[in-house]
Amino acid sequence: MFRWYWLWYGLILVAGRFSLLLSLYCLKTPYGGVFVDRIDKFLWHTLYVESGVCMALATCFYAISFFVRGKGVQILKAISIILGSLYLILAGTDDEIMRWMSQKLSFSFISTYILAFSDTELASNIFWGDASHFLLTVGIVVFFTAALVFFTLKKKQNIFFATPYKKNILSLSIMFILAVVGCTSFWWYNPVSRRQVRIKPVIYSFTDNFLEILKTRNPPVDYREGVIALRGNPDQEYPFWKEANNEKASLDAFKAKTLEEKPDIILFTIESLRGWTNDMRVEENCKRAPHLCELVKNSLYFPYAYSVGSPSIEGLLGIMEGVLSLPHHVLLNSYPNTQMRSISEILRDANYHTEVLIGSDPYFDNGMVWFQKWFDYVEYNPENHSDVAMAHRFIEHYKTRPKDKPLFYHWMSCSMHIPFDLPEDMGPKPDDIDEAYLRAVAYMDSALGIIMDEVAKGPRANNTLFILTGDHSLPTSEQMPTVEKVGQASDAFTWVSLLFAGPGIEPRTDTRPVSQGDIAPSIIGYLDLDVSNHFMGTNLLQCKDSSCTMELPPVYSFRGGDMALRNDSLTFLLPNVEGKDPALVLKKDHEPTWNTASPVEGFVNEQPTEISREEILKTTATMRAISNTWKYIVYRNKLMPTKEQ
Repeated sequence: MFRWYWLWYGLILVAGRFSLLLSLYCLKTPYGGVFVDRIDKFLWHTLYVESGVCMALATCFYAISFFVRGKGVQILKAISIILGSLYLILAGTDDEIMRWMSQKLSFSFISTYILAFSDTELASNIFWGDASHFLLTVGIVVFFTAALVFFTLKKKQNIFFATPYKKNILSLSIMFILAVVGCTSFWWYNPVSRRQVRIKPVIYSFTDNFLEILKTRNPPVDYREGVIALRGNPDQEYPFWKEANNEKASLDAFKAKTLEEKPDIILFTIESLRGWTNDMRVEENCKRAPHLCELVKNSLYFPYAYSVGSPSIEGLLGIMEGVLSLPHHVLLNSYPNTQMRSISEILRDANYHTEVLIGSDPYFDNGMVWFQKWFDYVEYNPENHSDVAMAHRFIEHYKTRPKDKPLFYHWMSCSMHIPFDLPEDMGPKPDDIDEAYLRAVAYMDSALGIIMDEVAKGPRANNTLFILTGDHSLPTSEQMPTVEKVGQASDAFTWVSLLFAGPGIEPRTDTRPVSQGDIAPSIIGYLDLDVSNHFMGTNLLQCKDSSCTMELPPVYSFRGGDMALRNDSLTFLLPNVEGKDPALVLKKDHEPTWNTASPVEGFVNEQPTEISREEILKTTATMRAISNTWKYIVYRNKLMPTKEQ
């Protein structure tokens, strides 16, 4: 009878969503290995809440159908097909993003990657890296959309209205109960806040985005605590803005120096630089990347450096702007009008010539507007879509640079981007994803060697500051299933490394945790510039040798609603920063104690450790205060005053 029409409609959506979830949880990820370690928990928990959403959609249409007649029924059915198929499309897209990036589909993600396919080569590489699963997802969505259409066409339109009113109310009530039970299962069926982040239906993610905007209209109650924890001034309108005493005099004094007194600065940002695989304290890693190893031996080296977030444009934020990423969104694209002053803009004011050479299309994450703001010259060329080609392009730029200005050059690699495709003359890519990554590391290192050789034989060989870091890390097949427990701000996503090599820098290794956000303040400290800035990091170059006792503050990372705080050997991980659970506490040794014989999979996570519950709760409260405070500052545009002010 037709009173069950909308129930069947809801069940078709549930079946489609269940099929998508099976492909998500039961098939391997692009990294190799399964998506989660406990499929039974995730599959059923996700299905319950997704079923509730599907039934809620069907219940709404059922209720509306009481008030339509004639052609209105046909229109309602057409709308139901469109919205039902749209939900399956969004859910399938959400699943694919989770598999590739462990990130939820949201307004922020859409605004960031709306032009992703402008980089056709990178987009096609990603597609062919796991084309079978993409096609399976598309096939499931198409099949169940077709099922909705077929089911609708087979049903007569007038049977509904021949059904007694009381029976309609009964069937509607049953569906309403199913919808409520399913939708609320997110909170009452064995709720674990870390799991809730990953099983959240896509419509919940969009709703959370909207509510978050409303919540940040006023300072949070823990605003003062958060600003102080971040070493800002809560009594200032712009709590991290440091006004220089006499910036013009400082810049004029620097410009008056001879060219020999003003070092070139070459900044290498390496794609997907896994800190453990590329730890140059490990002999086998050194053999794989001899040029990087040689650079490390002559540098101030921080093997435990961390990105402020992930993906690449989040790492770029930390490196160029010296600030934290946002807990849930991508700052540079979600808030493109944020008032900020990058390190390259400061160097340009100091009469540096600034250039950037980009391996992956900046339109992929809508970063071009920022590159054009930051640099005198920006170049991306699809023909240079490999690190060696980019190294040779660097040489061309280096030889034709302005002769009367110091150079700030940002070289951004691409060959270590998943799926690790290299030029055809490098031979076939290994079937094993870990071997493919290691091959890409060696290829990147050869490009690094080309650049270093060119600089070494030039007139600025002894007057160049080299800086090298990663944009972010990259989880392995062993790490992906642990995300439920440790979150997405863990080492798997954020552990990179950092080095400074140049005149006046004593080669040594410092095993304390540092951040990408320390690069910008270190540069202005190295050049002895007194300039106004909002940099939140530390000048790591203020100590000239190992006898210095400089104290380092905690290091913070955010990703997908998760947070990490690292302080010396302790790491506090807070999956779901909006939740109520206390932070997970892990301990990292100062030496490579993981299985270094397995350079990729040999490290999974730091080891759990015991500290007092009082300290855990205190640190957890501070982390949430930092998260709340930082969101408010960014959303209200309180990083730096406008020029008029």
